[in-house]
Amino acid sequence: MTRVVHLTHSRDLRTGGVIEAVLRLDESLRAKGISSAISDDPQSLGEDATHFIVHGLWQWPGLRAWKRFKTTSCPYIVFPHGMMDPWFKKTFPLKHLKKQAYWLWRQGRIMRHAHAVCFTTEEERRLARETFWPSRYREVVSGLGVGSPPGDEKGQKADFIGAFPELSDRRILLYLGRMHPKKGLDMLLRSFLGEERKDEALVLAGPVEKTDPFTRKLLRSTQGREKEVVWAGMLEGDLKWGALRAADALVLPSHQENYGMVVAEALSVGTPVLLTDKVNLWREVKQARVGLVAKDDQAGIDGLVSDWRAGRHNEVAKAEACKRCFEENLHIASCADRVIELLDESSQTRGGKRA
Repeated sequence: MTRVVHLTHSRDLRTGGVIEAVLRLDESLRAKGISSAISDDPQSLGEDATHFIVHGLWQWPGLRAWKRFKTTSCPYIVFPHGMMDPWFKKTFPLKHLKKQAYWLWRQGRIMRHAHAVCFTTEEERRLARETFWPSRYREVVSGLGVGSPPGDEKGQKADFIGAFPELSDRRILLYLGRMHPKKGLDMLLRSFLGEERKDEALVLAGPVEKTDPFTRKLLRSTQGREKEVVWAGMLEGDLKWGALRAADALVLPSHQENYGMVVAEALSVGTPVLLTDKVNLWREVKQARVGLVAKDDQAGIDGLVSDWRAGRHNEVAKAEACKRCFEENLHIASCADRVIELLDESSQTRGGKRA
């Protein structure tokens, strides 16, 4: 029997998309009859595991899976989850040099011995080739995604508006994610606050760490404009789904975004998306006509907000098209099927170590 253990550095939901991806893939594999478990403990890998799925780079998961492979031939696959994006190389050059050294010493071998290195989009695969040298590993575009939206639509929307009654009868532009400099929220706030409209609200939903300098800067920029910008905090369960269903559009103004799980979640409930071309799903969004895409600079974000205010996103993205794009391209079941194929392949070749 196939027994998969996902290895991840952290299960903290506040850390963003990696753990969300791990949870959704684990859930989908189990739904398809695969024995799947998650470990964030380097001392508890699971002695009966037949395969490992390594999530992320640079931390202990890849090292432990590689060492197990070297001694037992237990195969593993790796999901970099955007950690090979050249944005980090350009933005943090000193950190990149340290990572390049580690790549030459160990990470490169971890990648080379993996049965496959799984990229969630073609864009991620393409960008990864520009980052570390040498890049010798087996590339696979596996996709990613989320499951079908849970719960009752009317009930979830009612719960969300009940928690934030000031949003009743207002057009909502929703951001859902971490408050991090790479997310472009400073640009978004400048664009949104440049014009005051009483029937609109920007909802910022995500963990608010008031000791963080960047978050404090964002909070200061919204002082006196609390009716226009609602800091919702971290939303989970029905409140999160209610926010996605109540929103007129989801906005993700990022400078770098490997996949954007929240994009798939928004489309699954028929909500169009406003993205930069640094969100690696932008090609899929543009091709399916389920949102608007712009450059990740101030002019680009100004254009997205202006187009949203003019309702141009609704001219392009219909709810039916959003849901169809999700079902055809962004449902986690498709990724799980591809991963199962890779697991079966690796079982057939087990014992043969990659050079």
